[in-house]
Amino acid sequence: AAEKVVEYNNANREVAILCNHQRSVSKAQETQLENIGAKLAKLKEQKKVLKAILKRLNKGETKGIPIKKNEKKMVEAANNAVAKAKKMKEKAKTNEEKIEATEADQAAKQQKRDAADYKFTQAHLWEKVPTADQVIKRITAWTAKISKMEMDLKHKDDNKEVSLGTSKINYMDPRISVAWCKRNEVPIEKIFSKTLRDKFNWAMAVPPDWEFNAEIEKQGHL
Repeated sequence: AAEKVVEYNNANREVAILCNHQRSVSKAQETQLENIGAKLAKLKEQKKVLKAILKRLNKGETKGIPIKKNEKKMVEAANNAVAKAKKMKEKAKTNEEKIEATEADQAAKQQKRDAADYKFTQAHLWEKVPTADQVIKRITAWTAKISKMEMDLKHKDDNKEVSLGTSKINYMDPRISVAWCKRNEVPIEKIFSKTLRDKFNWAMAVPPDWEFNAEIEKQGHL
């Protein structure tokens, strides 16, 4: 389904370009692309480590194989900091207390991000030396993750200057999208958000073989 959604978005992007509906790239988009790129590079690095571990295991070597470090304390500390900051915000009455609570909240959220980053950096490892079969399975899983993230990065990069949402709402008959989803067995929620599904509820009953006919549409509006 993921590859079909990419094909749909590619077609949607062409519609937006033809209708000249483009937008400037925001700082948030640039940051998002950079973050995905960094994550992708880390996944590839982890896959190399997994292949090196498998090579050692196949040789009967277990010494020096990297082991996952305990991350529970770091995660718990971050969760506790978030909970504490939340209580501070609820109890804050004076401006000073509100400022202190806001600063605590920001620090706690950063702590939680740091804990998540730490978990991600060693997500490919085990708490003890793994078996060769375990490593092979994880290499397969990481290959799939890398492929999905590469597709996601390409999709976001290709569409950074195009407003796909506007294209779907204003330029494309929603029945085209609904029929396409039914023909290709793609869940409609992959294409339309709940808001759009409610907005285009009238289009949801079209059969899979429905096709847009410009002449019929013209007659319907006469």
